[in-house]
Formats: sequence, C-alpha cells, structure tokens
Amino acid sequence: MFTLVQEMRDALLRSGDFYVVLKRNSDEFVLLERRVQIARTAGADMFVSFHADALASGKANGAAVYTLTEESSDKASAVLAERHNRADLLAEVDLSGQDDEIASILMELARLENTLWSQVLARNIIRGINAEVGHAYKRPIQPAGFSVLKAPEIPSVLIEVGFLSSKGNLSKLMDPKWRRKMVTGINNGIHAWILNDAADAQLRRK
Repeated sequence: MFTLVQEMRDALLRSGDFYVVLKRNSDEFVLLERRVQIARTAGADMFVSFHADALASGKANGAAVYTLTEESSDKASAVLAERHNRADLLAEVDLSGQDDEIASILMELARLENTLWSQVLARNIIRGINAEVGHAYKRPIQPAGFSVLKAPEIPSVLIEVGFLSSKGNLSKLMDPKWRRKMVTGINNGIHAWILNDAADAQLRRK
C-alpha cells in the first residue's frame, strides 16, 4: 500500500503542478490528529488519505472514495469509520476575537463549502479510476465520519483503493501494472478537480 502512495506522489510531482507532502515516509503509524496537523502546517490545498483495509466479515471489493458526514451509509463504511475514529480531533480554525455564536456559524459555513468541494473532488477521482481501472465499489462515493476528513478548511477525501480481505483486490494491489492504472486514474481526477476549481474561481471574480 505504501508503494502505491509513493507512486502517486511521484506521478503528481512529475506533472509539475504539485508540491506533495506525505504524512509519513515509511510504513509506520501516525496519530490521526498529527495527520491533519501536517496538512495544515504545509498549507495544503487538498488532503488525500489512502487506505486498503480488510473486513472481518462480509464481502467488499473495488475502490471507493469517502467524504465527511456524521453518519455512514453502509455496513462497510460504518466498520471502517469506527476503526479510523478510535481517536478524534477538533477542527482548529483561528476564530479569535469572535464570540461563540459567530464562531460556530463561520465554522459551519466553512465546513459546508468545504464539504461541497470535497464531494466534487471525490466524483472526479472516481471518474478517473473508472476510466483507467474500470471497476469501483458498488457505491463508489461514500459518506463517513473519518477523523482525517474533519479539517473544515481543506477539501479532504479518503480513497479506499481496495480491500485486503478480497483476494482479487490483494493481487491487484501487488501488480505494478494495475497500480500504475490506479495512480493514473487518481492523478487525472485530481487534475480535473483543479480545472473545476479554476473555472469556478473565474466565475466568482465576475
């Protein structure tokens, strides 16, 4: 899995459009709070988390992209959310000088706008994956309450590239050719999202 992440980083860097910061440089655990802190310190324009989990029961296969919600929509995403949320975090937005009610409203507005952009990012990534790999999870865009998605100022998605409990998914993750297609699909999706963002910014200026 870490190999795929490194390949994703290299593909983004080759495009010349990105500065990429990995939350870890080896296959080691990083606290959930620390992962978001790294993104904030880097001034990230987007946060993408990669996972390949195993489910103890039930069957799931194919890629999926998760965006933030307080409730998950199916059993697989509920199990994964519970696992990733053993630690939680509070969004740290600088709202000094504001009273509690105003701060709450500003944070909610920021979260709503960010949620919309995270969903657009998720849709573009799934389109890219489908174009290159041709197979995604039965409901490829899923809501979930993962802690790593809770920064209100950074569009954030969690990409489940496959399930290690699926023999088919496991063999694909170990196949360099398949990983290359997956990386290309995600890369294309991210670039499409940037073009959407640029077009939207032009409309806002008008």
